[in-house]
Amino acid sequence: MAKRLIESDHFKNFINLGGLKKQNSKILYTKTESSVDKNDYFTDLCILDTQTKKFKTLTNGIEVDLYKWYEDDKVIFTAITEESDKNLRQKQIPITVFYSMDVETGIIEKLFNVSKKIIEFERISADKFFFLCSDTLCDDQYLKLAEGNWEKFSQIKKEEEDYFVAEEVPFWTNSAGYCNGKRGRIFLYEKESLTQITPDDLHVTLMKVYEDEYLLYCGLQSGGIQSTAGKLYRYDIQEKNTVPLDITEEYIYTLIETVSSTEFITCRSDRKIHGEYQDEYIDLINMKDGSCLRKNSFGDYHIYDNVVCDVSYLSNWLNKVTRCRNGIYFIATEMESSKVFFWEDEAALPVAITKAKGKVIDYEIVGNEIYVIAMRGLGGTELYRHSLKDKKEEKITSYNANLEEIYQYAPVERLNYTNKNQIEIQGWYLKPVHFEEGKKYPAILFIHGGPQCAFGEIFNHDMQLMAAKGYGVLFCNPTGSEGRGGDFADIRKKYGTIDYEDLIGFTQYATEHLPWIDKNRLGVTGGSYGGIMTNWIIGHTNMFCAAVSDRGVCNNISDFGLSDIGVSFGPDTFEATPWENFDYLWETSALKYAPYIKTPVLLIHGMEDYRCPYDSALQMHTALTYFGIPSKVFAFKGENHELCRSGQPKHRVRRLEEMASWFDIYTLNEERIKK
Repeated sequence: MAKRLIESDHFKNFINLGGLKKQNSKILYTKTESSVDKNDYFTDLCILDTQTKKFKTLTNGIEVDLYKWYEDDKVIFTAITEESDKNLRQKQIPITVFYSMDVETGIIEKLFNVSKKIIEFERISADKFFFLCSDTLCDDQYLKLAEGNWEKFSQIKKEEEDYFVAEEVPFWTNSAGYCNGKRGRIFLYEKESLTQITPDDLHVTLMKVYEDEYLLYCGLQSGGIQSTAGKLYRYDIQEKNTVPLDITEEYIYTLIETVSSTEFITCRSDRKIHGEYQDEYIDLINMKDGSCLRKNSFGDYHIYDNVVCDVSYLSNWLNKVTRCRNGIYFIATEMESSKVFFWEDEAALPVAITKAKGKVIDYEIVGNEIYVIAMRGLGGTELYRHSLKDKKEEKITSYNANLEEIYQYAPVERLNYTNKNQIEIQGWYLKPVHFEEGKKYPAILFIHGGPQCAFGEIFNHDMQLMAAKGYGVLFCNPTGSEGRGGDFADIRKKYGTIDYEDLIGFTQYATEHLPWIDKNRLGVTGGSYGGIMTNWIIGHTNMFCAAVSDRGVCNNISDFGLSDIGVSFGPDTFEATPWENFDYLWETSALKYAPYIKTPVLLIHGMEDYRCPYDSALQMHTALTYFGIPSKVFAFKGENHELCRSGQPKHRVRRLEEMASWFDIYTLNEERIKK
């Protein structure tokens, strides 16, 4: 039977795995499915017993939020299951409900609920917890006005929704929306009572407990302009006092992990080598003598998976480091693949433990085996068992096994290009699915986000969709990409120069070496940084007959004041602000070159994207329309910067339909191309 072509809703066929957490020989993980019809995602909690090699779904329809082991066969988790609790959420009354589950019997018991929005927790004992809560200072005032009555609180909050108030910067964030006065605050929950242990001017982002001895936490100084560098503290659980460990605000902290009574691991960057987005050091710190064993001292490894993918739901940006007796395990990206690495204490460089190409999303170590969630080839996420003894990797699940048997995918083929600096740039192409020798085809250049990300040889829905529709697809990892060290990835004050040259040079090289590409029918697209570069490219060359700019930026001056990272990104990336080196900000803005653009542009955006704000699409559209160039804004209500990865399923479908339609109009219509 002939294989089927994929459609714009193909992502719904992928089952996505994540969230590995082990307890002895058992590993918890999540399994997420998407439904376009119901316009939602559904996640179940599952378990693997590595001794019996048996899998089991634990929750069957219960939407679990947070979960942790607390005994060999028991899990504690949070969920909203009862109608009364769902009603409270609808009224914006904060509530988190805790349950326990026996993983052997499946018996679930409700434990307690807390009138807080809890985003992380640490269990000390049956009646003692630490909660990291997402609070808003104005909610404290609303509850005070309501005299502690939650129904009155809900009424006040609803009335106040008509007003936007900004007293701090950032005033919104991509992940949390409007955030004036928003704080991560830690509370000690003991004997059904809550005690706040962090101050209101500290926004806590990380916390980790070590048994019943101490709690580590890190926060950002808030009020006015929030710092990007953190302060680190230790809270003594028995003495109930706090000791500062690092309040210099020298480091950006991305992870803390307790190891023993005296040691902990932190991933942090001092920005001295590669600036605000420098890859983190891995520091093993001894609190007793103050010593620090530092790995990644040159900032060459980003301590998480950076391989771009649009079908691995909420998988990116996992920051996980595991300490063993003589070294540290972590995930990092090497060239086009993310892998599990091991860095021995005495070694100068780490060693890749997993060798296969692809994307490693999570891992856990059980005895002499590493269990990884990974994407290999064009398959979806699966669990793999990797032996530390014989180095062999074995796939042990088949959640997505039948997709390649049912659907016709375009194979990923290598096409490397050497740039003017004699650096080999990794590149690839997809032929149209029903390719015929001797025919000419339109081709689309895809540009990844970041820029500190990387394309790999895995499935990407948008690329495969265009190949199914008869397009060739080109993509590469230009200078600025992740996976080749910090110096290669550092393009501060180089946006639109060497990266632009790599992208255009690769495209020209492809048209010369792939005779089936019709160089008169080229398109270009990209998201985030890829959208920024799409805007830039069409202002500097007319080689593309159609462009789709996805979640991009066109004006570095307005971006300073509107993006949730604008006040740090601008000075770091461009060494400029609207008041210092203004001309350079304008010179590096794609909007400046709007008078020279001849390429029709579709501008896709989430209306609640506060990383690359929606105003950029409107500014670019206004300029292009003013100069008589076909332009269209297609924006999505309720969507942020994660639209293509975890947006509402119906919106993800429509995004791809609009993209494909735009390219069809401007690359398949001969009359339009001639014009």
